[in-house]
Amino acid sequence: MPRLSFAIFFLMLGAFTLAIPLHSFAAEEGGGEKKKDDDVSGGRFQGDPIYVHIAPMVLPVINDTGVEQLVTIILDVQVKDFNAADDMHTNMPKVMDALMRALYGGLGQGALRNGKLVNVAKVKAKSIGAVGEVIGPENVRDVLVQGVGQRML
Repeated sequence: MPRLSFAIFFLMLGAFTLAIPLHSFAAEEGGGEKKKDDDVSGGRFQGDPIYVHIAPMVLPVINDTGVEQLVTIILDVQVKDFNAADDMHTNMPKVMDALMRALYGGLGQGALRNGKLVNVAKVKAKSIGAVGEVIGPENVRDVLVQGVGQRML
């Protein structure tokens, strides 16, 4: 009897492993590319907020002896309308550059930290200003900090 259950286990395991590639092929049949619209959410009904998702940023905090820690920040930007979202997508390299310059410098100098901990309120304020430089401050409603991770080295 134990041999039979062992054989059934491997038979089920084989069926499970075959299901994984079939599922991934089905997901890729639609093109497999990430669409621009996947980075924008909200705005379904009039008056709903519209959010543009920013790729996670990993920023080193460097002191005199080298890299002290790595900080990962995930942001969503609430914009005025879909035209502002399109403008943000068109200028995404400039948006990322402005965010990196603002956050990297602030984290390194300690202006965006309380000791070794990231000050989320200051990161949010600095991010609003950085994105506003690129797409215009009138187009930025808010920046939502979705996550902050710190890894001491």
